[in-house]
Parts: sequence; C-alpha cells; structure tokens
Amino acid sequence: MRVAILTGASSGMGFAVAQRMAREGYVLVVGSRDPSLAVKQLQAMGAKVVGVAGDLAEAATAEALVREAERLGRVDALLLNHGGPPVKPVLEVTEEEWRRYFELMVLGPLRLLRLCVPLFRRSGGGRVVAITSFTVKSPYPGIVLSNSLRAALVNALKTAALELGPEGILVNAVAPGYIFTERIAEWNRAHAEREGVSPEEVARRTTEGIPLRRYGRPEEVAEVIAFLLSERNGYITGQQILVDGGLVVAG
Repeated sequence: MRVAILTGASSGMGFAVAQRMAREGYVLVVGSRDPSLAVKQLQAMGAKVVGVAGDLAEAATAEALVREAERLGRVDALLLNHGGPPVKPVLEVTEEEWRRYFELMVLGPLRLLRLCVPLFRRSGGGRVVAITSFTVKSPYPGIVLSNSLRAALVNALKTAALELGPEGILVNAVAPGYIFTERIAEWNRAHAEREGVSPEEVARRTTEGIPLRRYGRPEEVAEVIAFLLSERNGYITGQQILVDGGLVVAG
C-alpha cells in the first residue's frame, strides 16, 4: 500500500493530481476547505480516499492530515498545493494580507512537510512536490504576493531537498505556466478590469505569447507531478520544473 497526502486537491491541478494518483493505486488523504465533492468523485473511480476539511494556514489542518496518514501507517508522497493570493500590485497589499498569505503559502506547507518527515522515515523515504508558478523565475507585475511568497517556499524546499536527500526524501517544485483553471479565469477577469478590455482579449494576448499557442491543461501538469511523486523518480530532487508550453526558459 502506498499513501499520498494531497492538499488543495478539490479542484484544478490539485484534483487532477488526485485523479492521477488514484489511477496509480495510491490511498489518498486529500485536504481542502471542502473536499466532500472531490472525495465522492474519487471514490466513484474506485479510490480509497479520506477527506480532511481545513485551511492549510492553520496548524490544526496539517495535524489532521498527518493523523489520517498515521492511521494508515505510512506516507509515501506529499503534494503541497493551495489557492492563490489576490491579484494586487505591491502598493495595494496590506500588512494583514502579507501575514495571511505568508501563513498559507510558506508556513503552512513547511509545517506539513515537517510533520510528515517522521512518516517518510518510517517508510524508508518519500517524495514531495509543491505546485508553484513560472512567475517565481520571471515575476509579473500585479501579483506581488504570488511572486514573493512562492519564491520563499521554493528556496525553503531547495534547502529541505539538500538536507533530506541523504534519507531518501526527494523534494521538488513544479512551476506551471498558463494552465486553464478557475485561477486563470480570475487572472483574466482582474487584468481585463484594470485594462478596460474583455477577458477574452486578455486570453488571446496571453496565448499569443505561448509557443504552443494554447493554455495548458491540469492533466498535463498532473502527469509531471505524478511521476515526481512516484518511485519512478529516483534521482530528481531540489528542482523547480517548468510546465509552461515553452513560455519561460529556465535559468
């Protein structure tokens, strides 16, 4: 039996990962603010799945996720994912928003990783992937919370990869480009409002700048993540892997 803890798994890329891991036979512990629908859909696929409702920014949520894994006796894979922060330029972000999203996007994932390490050790190793964004490498205006806090998490996870590697715990980040989810729809609406154009016009301009000339699909990101979370990945750690249709050249 292989066990995966997946956060932010009720929609978008997180749910696509849950579906992919279910097909590979993992027992799933899925977390989100309301995982009930995702749990039903995964069970309909034949998956063994437990849902944990909560906010990743809260310590109680991480503790509840790990308790469920402890009941199963192990954890082999951990996906760190969560909802994105508001689309706001740097001068409009309040101190409360900085604190709130630091707890969600940096402290929460690192807390959950720390709590999972004893279970990884019990399993003889493990795999960790965080979903970040291509804007960590190439920051965009108007999303300072995402640019800054995802970069902080990536660097913390790189450090964790260096420190945990000797124990067989491989830690990576996957940085999606423009993947069509509700988050991208929100992005398009926000930029359309600021620029006085339609969301469709924002989408058109966006896809013109992607060499593949289309948005990516959540399932395409999930394929990469599922590989990195599996035992098939034996030698990739400490990396941030772009899944962006050629939008950004890694530097």
